[in-house]
Amino acid sequence: MTRITINAPESLELFTALKLCADLKRVGQHEEYLVNFARTRTTTPFGMLMASAELDRLRRSNGAQITCTNHSHMSYGAHMGFFQAFGAKIGKAPGEALGSKNYLPITIYRTDTLIRDAAMSGHEVGDEIESESKRLTETLIGQSRGDVFEAFAYSMREIMRNVVEHSQADTIQICSQYWPTKGRAEVAILDRGIGLRESIKTNPHIDASDDRKAIHYALMPAVSGKAFKGAPRQNVAKHWKNSGFGLYMTSRLCRNGGNFFIASGNTGVLLTAGSGGKRVFETSFSGTAIRMTIRTDQVADLNDALARYREEGYEIQKKYQEIVDIDPSSASLMLSHDFNLSTWDRLRSRFRTS
Repeated sequence: MTRITINAPESLELFTALKLCADLKRVGQHEEYLVNFARTRTTTPFGMLMASAELDRLRRSNGAQITCTNHSHMSYGAHMGFFQAFGAKIGKAPGEALGSKNYLPITIYRTDTLIRDAAMSGHEVGDEIESESKRLTETLIGQSRGDVFEAFAYSMREIMRNVVEHSQADTIQICSQYWPTKGRAEVAILDRGIGLRESIKTNPHIDASDDRKAIHYALMPAVSGKAFKGAPRQNVAKHWKNSGFGLYMTSRLCRNGGNFFIASGNTGVLLTAGSGGKRVFETSFSGTAIRMTIRTDQVADLNDALARYREEGYEIQKKYQEIVDIDPSSASLMLSHDFNLSTWDRLRSRFRTS
């Protein structure tokens, strides 16, 4: 039996997880992978999702066995479902821990189950995702209302919608941690779907010939692989029609004191507030991975902030009418309690006459 040892980094966070994923792409095919966690002291939701997803890919693609050593000190990762997410029989399975105020363990949703449950209840899949994002948020922060609740529920909903509507992925993986004394939270969402480039290149009006271009377009308001001039009509409720505003609005929300990272294929983009707040990285990830860092002490007056981002998005959209001649959907532009036809009609009327 051929075996190779993989030394895990000192921390599993954004940059070290990206490096680990790149390293794992180069280890070659073996029958057993021994992962040594002797140096690992810090783990984050995004780091755990990325590392476990890539280790699981390695295991499945090679039909190999993964063995872990020097991991006894990683009780947090074991409880969050990190080890069992890549097949190691250590700690709890993803979704087994109930979660509580301040954390959500690694949780895996099947996209076909979300679609089926919505159909069985007579709802749109957007409604199903809306309900689930609210449940997750209430578990995480111990609240069911207020600006912080709305910020989390909105962000989770929009990213989960993108996975279901665009990625063709079988599953959505999510993990989160909330540090109320620090006024900060991290939400990580990952899928193993077709990736942004394959998703958005169906829009004939844009150049998505590489991952970098695709990510930059995807972060623009009103750019989508499903909603564009000449696209087939979407057979969904008006407020859930895809419009390409979800990633834009969510990234703007996170940059209000926090940051937003997205990786797909060979490119990752980190957005932060202020001038020069965009950094591009080389990555190696099949699918799409997102990390949202939200400053919970800076989300007051959330509706006002979203209204401001919406107006700025309109201005950008008007400059690119030749490629984004579409109506922004109310679901991507407004919070859940704003979903009503009169509000939608007022927005649409103002947009069309501007």
